Amino acid sequence: MKYYQETYFNRRNWLLENIQRLNLNSEEAIVVLMIDFLNEFQQKVTIPALSKKCNLSNEVIDETIASLNNKGFININTKNGVYFDISNIFETTNSMIDENNLFEVFEKEFHRVISRKETDMIAEWIRMYDYEKIIKALREAVLNEKMSFKYIGTILAHSDDNE
Repeated sequence: MKYYQETYFNRRNWLLENIQRLNLNSEEAIVVLMIDFLNEFQQKVTIPALSKKCNLSNEVIDETIASLNNKGFININTKNGVYFDISNIFETTNSMIDENNLFEVFEKEFHRVISRKETDMIAEWIRMYDYEKIIKALREAVLNEKMSFKYIGTILAHSDDNE
């Protein structure tokens, strides 16, 4: 399972935090957030439904979906009806995030500046694990309210055992 599909991962908060990095305009941001919301609650996603919920015209919704599709952020699957899949937005961003931003992610989650020792630990994890695995361990620590680098290191070490 991908990190953004885990129950502890808040997709909409992540999207809001990364609007600038994703280079989304206001219409794209609201449409992506609404699609995620509708998908989560298994509601039908249609142009008219998005138009009504986002308070945008059908034409603007259609253009916005085309723009998101061109950016590679959205796929429209037509098997068994129409389904708007936004998982690419999370996949694409992984390649956009460098190791320096990973340090920022930890600082945001810990609500403080990380120490030199902690920076060294993260740098070591970057050499040993991929970004997704590190973020998954961090999110698990947040979910379990055990915000320590030792705990995150243990999660990462055990993730190797499980593979």
